[in-house]
Amino acid sequence: MTAPQPLRSHTHAWRPPPETTTDILDMTGREILQEALDGRFPDAPIMRTLGIRLVQVGDGTVVFEGEPGDHLLDPMGSVHGGFVTALLESALAAAVMTKLPSATRSTSVQIGIHMLRRVRTDTRTLRCEGTAIHVGPTTASAEARLLGVTDGDLYAHANATCAILRVM
Repeated sequence: MTAPQPLRSHTHAWRPPPETTTDILDMTGREILQEALDGRFPDAPIMRTLGIRLVQVGDGTVVFEGEPGDHLLDPMGSVHGGFVTALLESALAAAVMTKLPSATRSTSVQIGIHMLRRVRTDTRTLRCEGTAIHVGPTTASAEARLLGVTDGDLYAHANATCAILRVM
């Protein structure tokens, strides 16, 4: 019988998202994301928890990156699919958000994910590129691709349908 491995620790700190104020309601989705990218708004708490970061905001496009690690392992020794899903959904939702006018938000109503390659603890940085395909008055669709930064391999891709919500 082998000796148990020593315990490892993974800690994180976060700030709660800003309250929905008149100032924020007056901002477009792209402006809000740009403020987050520039460090004027805190990251969403889940991003800190999973080690995901927003690295680029464009018109209908976003890029997130994440670092797999052994703190994200599932019982079978692979990085849990929830980490991959969180990267993909972040990019899908944020790509749509970049096209939304002020006082408007969206929520995912359907996500289709295709995992193509196993993510392991020694997988280097993953880059998730999201693109808004259609943003209408009541629905939107987007697609995202999860790529290895160093190997260029496609690890997963996804698409989503979102409902557009007016915030009062």
